[in-house]
Amino acid sequence: MKTRTNASRSALVLLGMGAGLASFWACGGGGSSSGTIGSPAPSTLKLLPATGDIKVGGVLQVWAEDAQGHAIPAAFSVVEPQGGTVDASGRYQAPATAGTYHLRATSSQVPGVFAEASVKVSAYLTALSQVASTQFSRSDHSATLLPDGSVLLAGGMESSQLERYLPASGAFVPAGDLGTRRWAHQASVLPGGGVLLTGGVYGVSVLATAQVYEAGTGLRAVGALTATRMLHAATELADGRILLTGGLPATGSDVYATSTSELFNPATGGFTASGAMASPRTGHTATRLPDGRILIAGGRNSTCWYGCPELTWASAELYDPATGTFTPTGRMAQARYGHTATPLPDGRVLITGGTTPDLPDTDVSSSVEIYDPATGAFTAAGTMLRPRSHHTATLLTDGRVLLAHGRTQGEGSLASATLEVFDPLLARSTLLSSNLTTRYRHTATRLLSGDVLLAGGTEGGGGIKLTELFR
Repeated sequence: MKTRTNASRSALVLLGMGAGLASFWACGGGGSSSGTIGSPAPSTLKLLPATGDIKVGGVLQVWAEDAQGHAIPAAFSVVEPQGGTVDASGRYQAPATAGTYHLRATSSQVPGVFAEASVKVSAYLTALSQVASTQFSRSDHSATLLPDGSVLLAGGMESSQLERYLPASGAFVPAGDLGTRRWAHQASVLPGGGVLLTGGVYGVSVLATAQVYEAGTGLRAVGALTATRMLHAATELADGRILLTGGLPATGSDVYATSTSELFNPATGGFTASGAMASPRTGHTATRLPDGRILIAGGRNSTCWYGCPELTWASAELYDPATGTFTPTGRMAQARYGHTATPLPDGRVLITGGTTPDLPDTDVSSSVEIYDPATGAFTAAGTMLRPRSHHTATLLTDGRVLLAHGRTQGEGSLASATLEVFDPLLARSTLLSSNLTTRYRHTATRLLSGDVLLAGGTEGGGGIKLTELFR
């Protein structure tokens, strides 16, 4: 195994994924101030990795090696002024404009020696491609982007196994065993890159257990939740703590949601109770705003079908981490659960779809609303091309939102094969369809390259292994 410095060791994984190969040059003397590649010279310095296509706004990690494959210190830069940015660690952030740009690594040891590589930055194709299937069938699982650019898939109704998706190879590899099945749980990123798994259900038992996964050391147990929870929400606070809100405390057809909340402290590994929401909620969303407060929106109060009231909420509230209290805020136009809430680059929150009692002849919404923290109000923002509930919403690197699959008829579980790319500025979508599967209760994870990994879910029966990449 090659020896590398600590600074470069974390950069060994290719975080961008592409179809072609870039070219490399080792140059001595002068440079290229206008994007012209310097004259070839002995390979004193190499800029790695070879890459092809990342998306506008995507991320690529690069590093420098000598001819023997040893990582060496170098200063990184982008040749074109409009070609994006690269930091001291070699993390390249692509610009918002498509094109071919050139990265440069200048040796910190030999004056005048540098290497350059071309990087293609492209717009989204609005297309799907099939990639390797997961090793295990999964639905109601979690998928979390890790610091090295891989994706951790955990749990689901069908499996206790963990696996990681490696963008560089397009393969899934084993990552451990939870010890017991866990589904309808939540996965949250901790400071330092660990993943906290909380609650969920196994069989007929709702869990109060929690585990932390860390790359290199695997799984470890942490303190128990203050209450059993499934189908709850988990939100990462600005200070690194994790807020858990609502959820169902038990399984069954007449179980009421809880209004309680609690906080996980990574420093102590323990959970402590926090304030109570004004309404009991499950199937709600919890989204961190730019000022650190958490927007809690929608949800319902029970799983009840017969003999007891089932209330679905249009209300919303704000959690203040400084005080641990919830206060009312604006109200959505539609009551809904199983919807999505996506923080936009301008600080507003996009609400889409969900199951609702407010529509005639259907219980699935196609409406889109936007919450503005400056006014505390929700306003209409167009409609989706298809009604969706229990779908996914992923912010793309170009500011649009990918709305993928979902139910088309509430609890009737008619899964959708369609996806759409919604533009919040224009309030309109571009529609596409998978010719391989319908699905809901799947996951969608934006890779550092900008591509989106769609994994697992169900077509209405058991979990599936099929995986697609949105590009």
